[in-house]
Amino acid sequence: MRFSRIIRGTPQQVWDAHQDPELLKRWMLGPDGWSMTSCEVATEVGQTYRYAWAPDDGSSPGFALTGELLEAEEPHRAVQTEAMEGMEGPPTLNEQTLIPVTGGTLITLLITYDNAEMRDAILATGMTDGMETSYARLERAVLAAA
Repeated sequence: MRFSRIIRGTPQQVWDAHQDPELLKRWMLGPDGWSMTSCEVATEVGQTYRYAWAPDDGSSPGFALTGELLEAEEPHRAVQTEAMEGMEGPPTLNEQTLIPVTGGTLITLLITYDNAEMRDAILATGMTDGMETSYARLERAVLAAA
């Protein structure tokens, strides 16, 4: 799956918003009413990361994503694995690129799944709506930090 969106801000600002735990906690939330409960960032190749979320109303225990940073070319490209804690199966491979364009930065996330069934199951969760909500928050966080 490939997701693309223009974010007002420079590639460096968008990159920094992916590296700073305090900024991540403000924008990488998915749907309204959720909070990030754990934010361990991988800033160097070979490091692992862990992000966890839970609904503010306590209606479920939430979930966590973990992975390893495989490649990093600041501020334009990062490649990492990603797996949901407690779920069986191979991790995805996520490649993010940040390209300067008129009006901001084109952020593109290419997610490679092991198979179509896994991809379709993830899409059925409403992930794309949560990503758009988070990317809108990312843009506000980048502009506020500028």
